[in-house]
Amino acid sequence: MKLKEIYSKPIERAVNPAVSATKFDEETKRVEIQEYVFTDEIMNGLFRILDAIKNNRPYDHVGIWIDGYYGSGKSHFLKYLDYCITPNTQEVALSRFTEAVKDIDPLDDTHNLQFDYRDIESIANWLKRATIDTCIFNLETSYDNSTDKKKAFLHVFWNEFNGKRGFNKFNITMAQHLEKPLADKGVFEAFKKRIAEEGGDWNDPGMAADMIDNELSLVLDIAAELAPSLDKESIRERIIKRDTNMSIERFGGELAAYLKDKGDDYRLILLADEVSQFINKEKDRYLNLQEIITKLSESCANKVWVACTAQQDLSEIMDDCHIVEEKDKEGKIKGRFEVKVSLKGTQPEVITQKRILDKKEEVIDDLGDLYNQTKASFDLQFKLPATYKGYESKEDFIAYYPFVPYQFKLIMQVFNSFLNLGYVAKEVKGNERSIIKVIHSTAKANMDADLGKFISFDELYNNMFEEGLQARGQRAVNNAVQMARAYSTNPKLAVRVANVLFMICNISQTDQLVFPATLDNITSLLVNDVDTPRLNIKNDVEKVIDYLCDNNIIRREQGKQGAPETYQFYSEEEMRVATLIKNQQVDTNTQAEQLRDIFFKHFSNLRNKEQYKTRSFSVGVTIKQRSFLTTNNPDVQIEFAMDADWDNADQLALQNGAQNRLIFYIAPQFQANKRLFNNFYWFCQVQRYMATPVMNEDNANTRKEFQKRAAEVLSSHIIPEFQKILDSCPIISGMAVIDNSELSAKYGTQRYEAAIQKHLSSIYTDAVLVDNPQIPRTTDGLRKAILRPVNPGDYDGLGAEMTTAEKRVENYLSKQFGEVNVSEVLAKFAKAPFGWDNICTLYVINELVRRHRRDYSYANNPNVEPVTVANKIAGESNKFTLREATAISQDILNRFMESWKDIFGVTEVFSTNDSAQLFRMCREDGNERSLTKRRDAYNRLVNNHAQYPFIAPIREMTALFDEWMTERDPEKFFNAVINDREKAHEMMDTCKEVNQFINDQLPNYKSIREFVRENSDNFRFVPDQLQTEVVEISKIETAAWPICIRDYMKMRTNLTSALEEVKKELREKITEAYNDAYELLERGCEAENVDKAVLSNKEATIKVKTSPQNILALQNNLNTDGFYAEQAERIQRAIKPVKLYPVGTDNGIENKVAEPNVKNISLQTRTIKPLHVESDVDAYLAKLKEQLMKQIKEGHSVMIIK
Repeated sequence: MKLKEIYSKPIERAVNPAVSATKFDEETKRVEIQEYVFTDEIMNGLFRILDAIKNNRPYDHVGIWIDGYYGSGKSHFLKYLDYCITPNTQEVALSRFTEAVKDIDPLDDTHNLQFDYRDIESIANWLKRATIDTCIFNLETSYDNSTDKKKAFLHVFWNEFNGKRGFNKFNITMAQHLEKPLADKGVFEAFKKRIAEEGGDWNDPGMAADMIDNELSLVLDIAAELAPSLDKESIRERIIKRDTNMSIERFGGELAAYLKDKGDDYRLILLADEVSQFINKEKDRYLNLQEIITKLSESCANKVWVACTAQQDLSEIMDDCHIVEEKDKEGKIKGRFEVKVSLKGTQPEVITQKRILDKKEEVIDDLGDLYNQTKASFDLQFKLPATYKGYESKEDFIAYYPFVPYQFKLIMQVFNSFLNLGYVAKEVKGNERSIIKVIHSTAKANMDADLGKFISFDELYNNMFEEGLQARGQRAVNNAVQMARAYSTNPKLAVRVANVLFMICNISQTDQLVFPATLDNITSLLVNDVDTPRLNIKNDVEKVIDYLCDNNIIRREQGKQGAPETYQFYSEEEMRVATLIKNQQVDTNTQAEQLRDIFFKHFSNLRNKEQYKTRSFSVGVTIKQRSFLTTNNPDVQIEFAMDADWDNADQLALQNGAQNRLIFYIAPQFQANKRLFNNFYWFCQVQRYMATPVMNEDNANTRKEFQKRAAEVLSSHIIPEFQKILDSCPIISGMAVIDNSELSAKYGTQRYEAAIQKHLSSIYTDAVLVDNPQIPRTTDGLRKAILRPVNPGDYDGLGAEMTTAEKRVENYLSKQFGEVNVSEVLAKFAKAPFGWDNICTLYVINELVRRHRRDYSYANNPNVEPVTVANKIAGESNKFTLREATAISQDILNRFMESWKDIFGVTEVFSTNDSAQLFRMCREDGNERSLTKRRDAYNRLVNNHAQYPFIAPIREMTALFDEWMTERDPEKFFNAVINDREKAHEMMDTCKEVNQFINDQLPNYKSIREFVRENSDNFRFVPDQLQTEVVEISKIETAAWPICIRDYMKMRTNLTSALEEVKKELREKITEAYNDAYELLERGCEAENVDKAVLSNKEATIKVKTSPQNILALQNNLNTDGFYAEQAERIQRAIKPVKLYPVGTDNGIENKVAEPNVKNISLQTRTIKPLHVESDVDAYLAKLKEQLMKQIKEGHSVMIIK
């Protein structure tokens, strides 16, 4: 049986999936009625509209909104609605509709009808008796672009209404002002007949339009001949200017008048197709539509209805028109379309199956048998993502065979994506129209195939796209097809694979998440029979895919989180770049750099230092002969062997000549993993290409894309695969392969850590000897260990036995000649088999010193203080040497301790018999009884009292201490103290006396020195009998130890009494002199009538003048002349003037009291010879008068002050 024999309708018939709202030839009507497929959504929509038209309730408005995606069958639905209403198609259309309803089992819950058979039967009966006119039109083709776009709907609706009345539909002005008046006068038919007599045809819109344009006068003459009352010129002017008073009010009025005598069962239905495209986001157009519907509802008693089809629902239309911004209008506008029908839920595959794939009754059993024979293979052969269905039942198989149900969903996704990409024209979209076309054409192409053949998905491409693919899409696939045709093994299969890849690689990103272009999915899409083993098909497909990848037609994309890899097409620019990348030469340095990043990321604890036991070892890494981390003689050399130059790991181990070499032998697994090998090399090629110059913006974008893809390949495949190898490859330590049992269940950092520790333990077998918590690991710990005291039992008794580490070092030193540099010892024990940290080695060395087996020298100085060792040996080990130690006799130690006790007056020295420790304790800063502490204490005394001569004994003692401290040899130090015992004992006693003096008498000493300095000028006024004491007390400034402080204190008492007597006498004379001066001054005040308050306070003045302690100052204060003159001047300034003088003021000339012009003068009162007689006195007084009068004549008043 051939496939063409299974279909109920001839598969070779013409099928036009695109429905035109204005095409109504008989064949079109027959096909569109007979092949119309009823779904629940369609039947509910038809019923809702017909019920609303019939009952005119419960609706307040007459708008009907029918929405659905492009190609979802809106136009066909609108036409079927018209077929149900129009008398000449009504019977057959309603019959099919009612039969479809009747065929549904009421108990079948898969259906969701909102009415029952009786409801639709009632509507059918009403339709048969009602009178219903319809105007079905496409708005885009009916609209005259020259008219006002704000009234676009009004123009179209009025034109269609005019056409329904028999008027023209292209010129409203002519219809309203010529044709309608003629009709109103009953002569319109006669007018058309007269036009015909003149050779015209008024019923032909084109001819009527030509006559208006070219023979308007003739037309108007004929009209006027039949209706003389018409104003030809007025009509002419209106027609020429297209002057018509168009308004929604007038349109509603004309419709109301038209309906006036039509009866209750009359309806006029305006069926407008493609409303959303006509509105085209124009807010004014949409508002014009809703205003028309509002007016029709008000004027026509719900007898005129407007049904609109659109690709969007009302909310989406209002969004596009920005009407939703006006919230108060939103609900109002939506309310104009109370009857709503949506076809968005209609499944194109259901429509297609019923229209194209419906089967003959007589083949149902044959198809059932085929299903039973092949159903076991379906799940395996059609292995698909969960949401893409195969055959779920026998009924499913019969309905869709020879197609598979998933193909409908997937081809819709392909169509929609190709439209967005610009690969196909707008007509090719995932909708009912496109699905019908591709399924019909594919079924037609396979009609001569035998029953049992399954149509594969790639066959849909062949039939749909050969003519429909746009240039852009052809460019995208041509390279792939050409390359596929060059595939020598099976070019036909290669072309099929290329076509399938082209389709599913270009579905939307969202769809690709569900149906990715994986090898399994591609294989499923190519299955066209269920007998060929799927594995065979898959293997052949994989080879084709490898071929296309190698030739840069497609690329692999790594799956995430364990998902399989997918494939994508290269664009033209990507193919060019891919070729350039393929030609890049990758050197070993580039590979080594990339491998370094991968390996180091996996072994994140791989670093240039590795700790084992006490020491940190330098680590070097070699990858493809390139060195990383420590590059100069590292302690440990790690190699990642990438070349398979050995038969196995054991052979490599035998040939590994370096004990410190740790090898990760990854070469066999790496080279066996061809995909990893190729991906890694390609990744390196991409990195090389990224270093080349950018050609242009397209190239820059493509480079970024390749860089991104390379990063994805790296993260999703290269790194994980290398990690698997690193976690399983053999590891060679020296000349042995590390046993797997020591590395099992360890991955990544843990595996590396186990391997490196195993490796280090095999090299440094004696590292454990110093891996002891008592041995310090830090310089601070070492310093403390060096300076710690030697306690009884530390190195005798149980402690006399050296540790194994100490024995190894002592054994090494004993074999050396002469002194051994400490740095040489450190180098020796840092190497294998020891691997000791320098701090640990220094600690062991110092233990030998503490045991008096070895002694240090530092910078050629054989006597080294422990504190010097502690502070410097870690950083300056090359300046230290070791020699065999020499012992100090116990007799010297005993005599030293006796001398120490005698000198410092103590009963105990230090609690140690160890000479080195005793030497250190005598001198170290931290010991309160040490020589250093004593010296520091005496130095502080010297520094604090250096100005006093009595401090000399302390200074001498510190000098002796310094002399002892300069001796660095312990034995010489001990002998120096022994030899200076008696001298030091005496000096120490003196120092104690001085110290006691400072504590007890220093305040008295300082006060006496102060007394001497303060009275140095006063001492000359002391009586002669006390001048000897003055001389003695003044010697305190330079007196050396000893100081007899009591003698000085007695002399101070005597001298203080004598000086106070002198001061007392002077103060009494000063008081008397100032009292006399004040008496004279007070008389002057009384004589001049001046208040005594102008004078200085007498008591205060006398207190100030008698207060100085300096005797010379008191003697100077005996003279009152200066004080008297100053006070006399105060009196003169206080005398009130009596003489008036004219003085200029702001108010004119006024008499003012003149200020007195008083001059203080001193008279020449000395005589050159004695006065003997009265005449001598007269002559003397005459000279005084002469001096006074001279001043008065010069205008001065005089005040004699001396």
